[in-house]
Amino acid sequence: MDVIEKIGESVYMAGIQVKNKAKEVADIASLKAQVTTCDEVIRKNYIALGKLYYEKNKDNPNAEHIKHITAIKNAESGKERLLGEIEARKNGLDPEAETDFDPDDE
Repeated sequence: MDVIEKIGESVYMAGIQVKNKAKEVADIASLKAQVTTCDEVIRKNYIALGKLYYEKNKDNPNAEHIKHITAIKNAESGKERLLGEIEARKNGLDPEAETDFDPDDE
């Protein structure tokens, strides 16, 4: 019986080690999820802060920030142009096409 008891004890101890390792892995995963949440809060607040700074200073940028403010202004202009093109195409119009197409001629 001594051998069977040792096998049983070994299986029991292995089970405890697996359980402990699984708990450790789950705890680490939980901590990583919390870190990700913190990173997301930081990212969102940096964005909000940057937007506030931009709105306040876009017309009189600090020399240190002019590169970024100019890039944002250019991107906003490009975005507006692209949105206009999208709307025109949705409505069947190509804003760059200069045609004398008359649908009544067909």
